[in-house]
Amino acid sequence: MSDTLQELTTFDKFILDFSKININSKKSSKIKEILLKRRNTFTNEYIKMNNISISSTCSVKTESVYKTGHLIIKNNKMVIHQYESNKTEQNNELNNSIIETIDIYNPIFFIDFNMVTCELVIHKKKQKFRLIVLGKNMKENDYDNDNDYIYKYRVVKFKMPYQSKEVFNLICENINKSIILSTGYKYNIFGINIRNNFCHEYFINHKKFKTLGQTGDVLLFKGYSKESQFQRFVTGDDYDHVALLIKKEDELHVFEATGYDGIKLRPWDEFIIYYWYLLYDIMSFRKLNIDIKAMERYILEQEKNESDNNSINKKDKNNSNDNIIKIKFYYYFNKKVEEFIEKTEDKKYLFKKSGFFCTSKMKKNYIIRKAYSCSELMAACYYYAGIITDLLEAKNYLPGHFSKKGSLPFINGFSFGQEYIIDFSSSYFI
Repeated sequence: MSDTLQELTTFDKFILDFSKININSKKSSKIKEILLKRRNTFTNEYIKMNNISISSTCSVKTESVYKTGHLIIKNNKMVIHQYESNKTEQNNELNNSIIETIDIYNPIFFIDFNMVTCELVIHKKKQKFRLIVLGKNMKENDYDNDNDYIYKYRVVKFKMPYQSKEVFNLICENINKSIILSTGYKYNIFGINIRNNFCHEYFINHKKFKTLGQTGDVLLFKGYSKESQFQRFVTGDDYDHVALLIKKEDELHVFEATGYDGIKLRPWDEFIIYYWYLLYDIMSFRKLNIDIKAMERYILEQEKNESDNNSINKKDKNNSNDNIIKIKFYYYFNKKVEEFIEKTEDKKYLFKKSGFFCTSKMKKNYIIRKAYSCSELMAACYYYAGIITDLLEAKNYLPGHFSKKGSLPFINGFSFGQEYIIDFSSSYFI
């Protein structure tokens, strides 16, 4: 452990010990407040100086065997991407050569130290280390009562035999730094760890998700009901429902079609206030990614279709600043999505099994339909907004098309990002 990390750890222990003495005293409370402010300042400066990305080859054992991938440590997160092997024919000499690419959607291991509580154990001679993660190991049913539940640990083993000692020590130091500077170091957080596949999926805290959500992003749902389970069995998808996110006046909304009340636009906060997220085993977030060139093309296309030159067209029209381009893009994109919502909100929900076998192109009269399924509504909205092609009829889309296992006929420059499971348990600490 570096001297700086040792100093930070000692500082934490001093504050903790001090808080146990004369806690009711106004003077001691004031001193504690000053110490905490100094600690936060010290932490922020330390992060600025050490905000680097460490990457290397690493083997991790989360099941019965070690799997080798590419390890990356950055911003209190640790991920090991698995490799995909593809055979390509470049010339006679390189015929059937193996090209290794990183599969970013299916990590061998992923952990956000702000969302878990763990500690690092290092074996320098063997160049191995372990992460001991707080939370019940679901494969072991050896606890006697609920009080013992959170005190069970998961042990994840890593080895780096092909690295130099300097690289190995640097990686271990950065992992330890990430742990000590994380929220998980301060609190006992174990909500994610009780999932069997907690380290094979990407997770995001729901408060963080709320700040990242933007118009065009999607929510994917995996329900508990027998109807949901049957739908996933028939379709072979991981999800049985999909919804669209809308950023309106800096507030996040969800646009969806359900059998309960048809097509509705509702605030995201309702999912939290009324605990609607408890109806689902998994609720995942997938961001719509757009590159700058695609934004520029979209803006030009929309400007051609505009009959009047509004203020946003005139303002900074020749300015190539990326922020200005993003503002213009979301102005037009939000406008198209809101037009679609006005035309479809309060219509009925209808799921047609015949839609599975529909192979025709998107029909021009899709906007006047009296009812939609959830995925049909999403596809129709994307097409109306001009970000997917008319390759398929809206009825042909299922929730799985919007997941990492599916695909959409996006216009060039539009794509989906990683799939993050939204975690609600660690929100009390972050």
